[in-house]
Amino acid sequence: MKKRQKIKPIQVNYLKSVCIASCLALGPTCPIKALPSTSNMNSVSNGAVIQVKSDLLSMTVHGIVKDNTGMALPGVNVIVKGESKGVITDIDGNFTIENISSSSILVFSYIGFESVEIKAKDYLEITMQEEKTQLNEVVVVGYGLQKKVNLTGAVDKIDSKSISALQVNTIGEALQGQIPNLNVDISDGRPGRAASFNIRGTTSINGGSPLIIIDEVASTAEELNNISPKDIEDISVLKDAASAAIYGARGTYGVILVTTKRAKAGELKINYTNNFGWGKASRVIDLYNAPDYASIINTFASNIGQGYYTAEQVAYFEKSWEDPSLPDAQYVGGTNGKTLFGNNQHNYFKEWFRDFTPRQNHHLSILGGSDKFKYFLSGDFNHEEGNIKFKPDNINRYSLRSNLTYEINKHVSIFSNTSLIHRKDDLAYTYVYDWYSNIYRFLECINPYYPETVLINDKEIPTDAGFYRNYIANQTGNEITTNQFSTTLGLNLSFLQNSLKLHGDFTYKFYDTNNLQWNDLTGPMIFLQANNNTINDSYPNGSSQITRTMGRQNTTYINLYATYDKSFGGHNLTLMGGFNREDNSYLAMTGKRANPLGVTEHSLNLAEGDAVISESDDKYASQSTFFRVNYNYNQRYLLEVNGCYNISSKFPQGQRDAMFFSVSGGWRVSEEAFFAPLKDKIDNLKIRASYGSLGNQNVGSYDYLSIMSLTQSSYLLEGQRPYYTSSPQPKSLNYTWEKAMTIDLGLDLTMLENRLSLTADIYQRDTKQMLAPFHSLPSVFGATVPKENNAKLRTRGWEASLGWTDNIDLGGKPFTYGVRLGISDYTSKIKEYYNPSNYLGDYYVGQTIGEIWGLTNDGYFLTDEEAKHGALLETSSNKAYASAGCIKFKDFDNDGIISKGEWTLQDHGDFKVIGNTTPRYQYSITLNASYAGFDINAFFRGVGQRDVYPDKESAAFWGPYSRKYMVMPKFVGENIWTEDNPNAYFPRPQAYISTGSQDLSFAQTKYLQNAAYLRLKNLTMGYTLPKSLTEKLHIEKLRVYFTGQNLFEFTPLTDAYDPEGLAHDPDAGESVGIGTAYPIQRTYSFGVELQF
Repeated sequence: MKKRQKIKPIQVNYLKSVCIASCLALGPTCPIKALPSTSNMNSVSNGAVIQVKSDLLSMTVHGIVKDNTGMALPGVNVIVKGESKGVITDIDGNFTIENISSSSILVFSYIGFESVEIKAKDYLEITMQEEKTQLNEVVVVGYGLQKKVNLTGAVDKIDSKSISALQVNTIGEALQGQIPNLNVDISDGRPGRAASFNIRGTTSINGGSPLIIIDEVASTAEELNNISPKDIEDISVLKDAASAAIYGARGTYGVILVTTKRAKAGELKINYTNNFGWGKASRVIDLYNAPDYASIINTFASNIGQGYYTAEQVAYFEKSWEDPSLPDAQYVGGTNGKTLFGNNQHNYFKEWFRDFTPRQNHHLSILGGSDKFKYFLSGDFNHEEGNIKFKPDNINRYSLRSNLTYEINKHVSIFSNTSLIHRKDDLAYTYVYDWYSNIYRFLECINPYYPETVLINDKEIPTDAGFYRNYIANQTGNEITTNQFSTTLGLNLSFLQNSLKLHGDFTYKFYDTNNLQWNDLTGPMIFLQANNNTINDSYPNGSSQITRTMGRQNTTYINLYATYDKSFGGHNLTLMGGFNREDNSYLAMTGKRANPLGVTEHSLNLAEGDAVISESDDKYASQSTFFRVNYNYNQRYLLEVNGCYNISSKFPQGQRDAMFFSVSGGWRVSEEAFFAPLKDKIDNLKIRASYGSLGNQNVGSYDYLSIMSLTQSSYLLEGQRPYYTSSPQPKSLNYTWEKAMTIDLGLDLTMLENRLSLTADIYQRDTKQMLAPFHSLPSVFGATVPKENNAKLRTRGWEASLGWTDNIDLGGKPFTYGVRLGISDYTSKIKEYYNPSNYLGDYYVGQTIGEIWGLTNDGYFLTDEEAKHGALLETSSNKAYASAGCIKFKDFDNDGIISKGEWTLQDHGDFKVIGNTTPRYQYSITLNASYAGFDINAFFRGVGQRDVYPDKESAAFWGPYSRKYMVMPKFVGENIWTEDNPNAYFPRPQAYISTGSQDLSFAQTKYLQNAAYLRLKNLTMGYTLPKSLTEKLHIEKLRVYFTGQNLFEFTPLTDAYDPEGLAHDPDAGESVGIGTAYPIQRTYSFGVELQF
């Protein structure tokens, strides 16, 4: 037998006492014969055929089937070879098959095990060996299981072994880079930040995300993010229309199928795992610190005709470098004075933040049961803290899960899956107003040489920094409590010797959230931003208020489906059909009041302002009827057809229903006779293809309705602020489903005794009838042009996964190792869109999603004279200050000015496509090995090509080029153009030129960043103590491990950014640029795994 990769079997307890004698009635004249003693019973292992002599013409065969550990196997198919006659084993692994020829050959088959053939005998004790080949790996698909060898769609999976090898505490971290073209984005490193999921790239210009199914129940990304990875059995990703079509419009852009760990019969097992870790920021800004800091800042201002620091302030700052005894800051000049500052720099990016942030996780699971009743119970606690020293985020997540199964008899079983998650987030509230909407933005805008307080009239008055520190620590709060509850009750029935199976389940889900936010901007403080120097009783911008939001969501699901299997000759047919319904209701209430009282308790009743109440009421329902037909001939020629009839309340009457189909096929070339000479090298070669069309219902519940909004006026009418409404937004009469049509071609290959495996796919997805504006209407129309289903997007891509696993004998002990490479790519283009002028400020036909239009740099102007007469940016307000060292652009149209032309595809002036923000050639590398109790797993992730341009408000990159009062990063201060440094990276110092429509605000070739990278995402090393030692401690297994995440990376990207932290802070306002967000964390942790 070939040496093959081991797959863990399903184990079932059985009754130890079995019947050892029975009767055979072989006709009216035949005597009753006793069975032979157990010592004479045939025992079969490894598929060997034992020949038994018998002169009986017909007989009844009794027996029992076990796995190689001695556990009974229920549900094993026992078939007379060449006939349709057969039975299945009962819950104890026993079987009886009557009236068969004494020369018959019996075939025993069971998913996950190698088939056994044996000649009939009165009593048989069969031992089935685990299926050790990847060919019979079972994969979870929509409403069922399929052997991987028979799959015709694009399906990938990750199992619990791969997840546990990473030792992470969130599903987002576990899935990043693990499956080609499953794109997992975690916007920044903030504790508790939820991941977003995408399958195979851009879905629609209106968005669209994959359907998430947890234990056959549709779920949200938030629910998935809150599940403990240690509760996961496996995750299947359905990528193409053929594999996802069974879910109809819900699965338009792929499906993520999550199966939690199941109840299993056997002895009681208790598993405990812990994890203690610390996080450290991958990037911290180093600030420029030198005697010329103040004068350089003034140069940024004077080069555009402005002033900033006074001569007295600059002189005091420079003198403080010579005389350290001078105070850090002095307020001079009375009421309208100025604050002098010394050379004691405060890098608040370092002073206010922890070097390491603690985290911990504890997980306990209990499983076991009898033949009748099986249980899996788990509890998980996860704790994470934030990095602000004086107000760290505190996030606690508690979860409980139970999966129970009770078999009433061999035909009927019931089950229950229940989960409860309680999450408490006590977060730092860093919002002041939209301009200062997070702590990093605030710190970018203050002079780092100002201390937290200044002595004014013998009183320590907080500066901007001092006020903000106290504001976060004592005058704000953001508390979020979330409860999620889900319970499923289900029934499984089987008939016709297990050929017909019926499944029904009902799920109720409850979601509750309570969010209390409050802030008090009371001072006093001295306002030093932009060198203002005004003393105020409260912060001059923003407002003090308290807000409470309470939301509740109730959802019910019904799943009913039946599966019928039939085999005749070499034909194998599986029919499945069913029904699904989902009803969802969500109600949220928000109350706000201004000016909360300065007391320790916080409530809407403890505020002085008028109460403003609003609510969000959302309801929708969807219903589907679906079917799937699977056919194969000798497991060589494969065919699958899926269909789903959908009804959704999110569309107007008469357009709520639609029918969607898919078809896929496969050819196992390796099973052909002509392939026989290659079978000793190639174990499996399969070619597959699929096509399907699905609808998209990822739209708002009431988007098809013309809704009027009610707004309270800010003006008084007869002493009160009246409410008013505006005209409703018109809607198209043909508002209906977007449709996605996908073609996929795939290849599955395993070689060299299944040690080498390759899976590859290419695909094309056309998203049609996308909602987009249509027609140009006159301004007197008085409303926004309604959207219609008239746009089309095409996404093309490919993906491949290559793996190698093997084990060798090393010093008398097995050395097991593996390598897995994954790579994927996609691009998306607009194929249809109403934009008759091809205006580049909107989508246009032929556009590649993510493209960056920009200017081409041509160095700097060498002299003032050249700059005065050179081609300058048309929109610049600093033309009068054009001088040597200013940015010089190529004037492609030679019109003497740098412009956008008409900003159309036909006339785009001096702009052209210079890059693309889409991550291209995403890849991963996994290396693992184990020997003598030691194990190691290293996971690398990277992007081969990606462009990013530092946006206008990215002070982390531009510093004072953004605004004169922004901090100056060290790499900026050391690379500014001067006459003595004409080849510097940054141009002539001029404030505000990265904002508005100035020189640096437009993307350009010189500052376009290459965001490609290779990062060691995860390194885990462990040691499992010898069993001879742990048994003395009454411990089944004891493993200790160390894990590091995001340990290092190689990237040409500027040090201002982390290559995985290029998203805007989702909690911040629009004024915040990239790089102004919670930094990506490097984490270091250790833990223990115990099994009893």
